[in-house]
Parts: sequence; C-alpha cells; structure tokens
Amino acid sequence: MDRRRFLQSIGLTGAAGLAATGEISPHATGQFRRRSKATATSRIKTWLFWDMWHFSRRHNLELCQGRPTWRREATFVDNVDGLASWPTVYRDNDSGQWRMLYTARWSPYSLMVAESDDGLEFRPLSLPKIKPEGRKLAANHVFTLPSGSCGGVYLDPVAEDGYPFKIFGHQRRKPVLQRALADPKHRWHSIARLEGDKRYLVEEVTLVSRDGLRWEIRPDMNWGLPDWHPEPPVFGFYNHHLERHMMTVRPGWGDRRVCIQSSKDVQTWSGPELLLQPDPSDDELLELYGMPVFNYEGYYVGLLWIFHCETSEPTRGFNRSVGALDCQLAYSYDGVRFNRGMRRPFISVNDPGKHGCGGIEPSCLVETDKEIRIYSSGSKIQHGKGFLARRAGVKNFEAVLLHTLRKDGFMYLRSRGDWADFSSKPLVSFKGGLSMNAEASYGEIHYQLTDVESKPIEGFTFEDCVPLKDKDSLDWQLTWRNNSMDRLADKVIRLEVKLRDARLYAFRGDFHFIDAQDMWMLRDNKRISTSPLNF
Repeated sequence: MDRRRFLQSIGLTGAAGLAATGEISPHATGQFRRRSKATATSRIKTWLFWDMWHFSRRHNLELCQGRPTWRREATFVDNVDGLASWPTVYRDNDSGQWRMLYTARWSPYSLMVAESDDGLEFRPLSLPKIKPEGRKLAANHVFTLPSGSCGGVYLDPVAEDGYPFKIFGHQRRKPVLQRALADPKHRWHSIARLEGDKRYLVEEVTLVSRDGLRWEIRPDMNWGLPDWHPEPPVFGFYNHHLERHMMTVRPGWGDRRVCIQSSKDVQTWSGPELLLQPDPSDDELLELYGMPVFNYEGYYVGLLWIFHCETSEPTRGFNRSVGALDCQLAYSYDGVRFNRGMRRPFISVNDPGKHGCGGIEPSCLVETDKEIRIYSSGSKIQHGKGFLARRAGVKNFEAVLLHTLRKDGFMYLRSRGDWADFSSKPLVSFKGGLSMNAEASYGEIHYQLTDVESKPIEGFTFEDCVPLKDKDSLDWQLTWRNNSMDRLADKVIRLEVKLRDARLYAFRGDFHFIDAQDMWMLRDNKRISTSPLNF
C-alpha cells in the first residue's frame, strides 16, 4: 500500500483491512484456529476483567483500573549525557542474570547494557572488548547506529532466523546516501546522484543480535515503504494467535498516532493500517506518541503513551513539541484490534522534582510469579525541553524507572459499598475446576454455580462454598464442602459471586464461554470447538 492509499483508507482499519494487504493470515478476519474438546489437552485460560462483556448480571459492582507502584529505590541513572532509555529487561539464559538494554542517545542510537541479580537494582555491565562504531561512550556501550535512531528491543520468541534480539530503526543522511549512490535500484538513487545529501534521505533498517550484546545492521530487513518513513518509537511484539510478528509504528514522520503492521518472517511487512488516534472521548488536545505491546495470559496489553501537548503558544515548527507524557492502558483479545480502556492515566507522572515528573514512557513489561514489573524512561524535563536543559548544564534529569503491579492487577472488581454480586454468561468447565486471584484480607468472597436458567445447582450453592475470607490469595481454588467441580465437567453453568471489602482480579481454569449452538450441542452430548482467544 502506498502512502496515498493509506491516507485515503485511514479509519477503515482492523483485521479485515490488514488481511486485505495479503500479509496477515485469514485468521485475522475471524477464522481463528479452533480446538476440539474431545482431543484437546488441558489449556488453562485466564479471565481478566478488561470490561463487563462476560457478565449477564451485576449489582453494586465497580470495575476499577489498577495503579502500578513506583519503586523509587530501583531507579537507574546512567551518567552518560543524553540518556534516552526505552529499556528492555529480560533474564539472560547463560548467566542467569537480569539484563537491561537501553539507549544513551536518541541519535546516533547508542545501545547500552546493564545487569542485575534481582531485576530491581541494575549496574552497568562492563564489556571493554566490544567496540561500537565511533567513540565508545562507556564500558557498557555495545553498539552505535550512525545517523540513526531506533525503538525498543524486540525479544523475538520464535527467532527462526537465529536472531532472538531485534531492533527496528532507521538511518538518515550519509549512510543512506552512500547506499543509494551504490545501488541504481535504490529508492533515493536518482536524488542522491543528481542532488546529493537531503534531509529526507531515510531508510528503515533492522538491527539483529544472537546474544543481545553483539549487533549488526541489516538494511535488507527493511520494514518501511518507498514513500513511508516514520521516525521511532517503533515496537515489535509477537501475535501467537496469528503466528505473526507485529509492529506498532506511526503513520509518518511527526504524525503522532498508532499504526500496526505485520510480517511472517520479519523481512516482508504488510504496510501500515491505522490502529488508534484521538477521538471524541478525549477531552483535550493530545497525541498518541507510541504504544509498546506485550503478551499477557493470552491477551495483548498496550501501554499507550499520551502526549499532553495542548498550549496557548503558537506552534513554532512542524508540530507541537512541548508537553508531558504519561501512559494509558489499552488491551486486545486478538492482538489486532485494541481498546483504549478507561482513558485515565495508568502510570502517571511523578511529583515535581522527582524522576519522571516531566514524562514517563513505559517500554517493557515483565511478569514474575507474584507481580508485574513495568520499566520506563522517566524524565524530570517535559518533552521538547531536553535540549535547552542540556545547554543550561542540567545533568542526570533522565533515568530508568520501575513500577510494580500485582499479578493480573491491570483491572479488578470491587463493591461500591457493602455487598456486591454478579452472574457470568454461560460457560462450560472441562476439568480441573476454577481458581481466583483475589485480595480479601479484611473482606470475603462467596460463590456458587447455577444452571443456564440461573437456578442454583444442588451442592454448589453459596451456603456450600468454602469462601475466601480474611485472606489474600493469588490462586484460591473454588471449592465446595461436599462436591468437586469435576462432577459438572462439560455441563453448561453460570458462575455467581458476591463480595464485600475485597478485590477480585482474575479467574483461571480450563473453561470456555459458550454460545447458544454450543449449549444445544452439549445437551446432546456432542463435541464443541473452542477458540484459542479469551473471548
């Protein structure tokens, strides 16, 4: 798709539009792979409360957004001038240590590495034998992309090409001019030969690495188009349902909205389709700066950067450049269509004088057994004022920040006051029962099972359940005093819950929310199929 067609098509986005490019599999149009209940092995699903879709009834119940906690003691400051961060954190298989890759400069892109025993407190990792092009900024400086800038590191979980570490970026000016002059088929060959260097001589490249430390530039892995050259941030994620690599990127240079494109091999890309832009629900003049996406329990979590750039001052350049950045929560069931959730800050800027008071840009999400860790770039200076701060001699106003969140804690349910209750839409539990993640240290949660007509099933009532009371549990098994849920395997049921002074975060189990056809077939002891998505 060329840029003109893209601009004509914006607003006609989504999976169908992506499938029309020929680059996304037909699963994106709704033909998802399905499994037969008779042959499938146990597949534990997680029911997170992004919205109220799976409820058939609710009373006095409130859906709330989680609040990540800033871990001030884990703030990482690098003394290299011009820290840009956009950190990516992972566990190194060979050393067993936590590693963090981040950039010290936006351009030329300068990749740094730090190490940690616990993923909380990082220290620069000295690698004197690695010699990046040009000047080595510090002992932990491992790579420089001349005349280039990039987004965050993509940890490729498939890595069929042998490179589990990838970075999507672009180069400008001299390196592109040299390649253009040497290749008569190059997009910029004629302009380079007749006119020489131009500011718009840009080329998209992919950086690849086998170990995260030694990198190479791959101009042949071009993710752009002949007339489409957006600047970073650019982020990659893997769509397990479509078995494709995905990229969130901008529609163009300085065009702060979010597009998505996909690739089967990280070499041939579909071209951009508009994913998100400000809409009537936004009550201020804001821009969507970027959105890294992460897989979580079968869902896709988007950390959407919101640029608050409204001002009474006239715009002095191509677009507005001064303002604070924070993060809103977005989510997707299929990794193609995203919802923007509650439109409230998920990670807010910090108080004045603290790191992150001018802007916070989350770029990495890591799940541990008990918590979610979110690593961000944090600045004391608002976007667009960093150059003036450096010229004035201000030092170390940028840092890597860590926020932590309870496991499954993106959204939760609670009572508005005293007791609340709800009933689920019909579902079938195949085997193994259900567990819940809930906090009721000074409260209680009771539950029962009903048939499709909401009639309590004997032995599975509120009175028979073993409630979660005065406890906090990440994995509380739903049990009844004299019965096991295995007795109701393959039966159509509803789950009813009542709670007070408690927070309910998630349910887990081998279950499936059914439709009417499933119900009719199950009544006749027929097989049904289930989608791999958490619909």
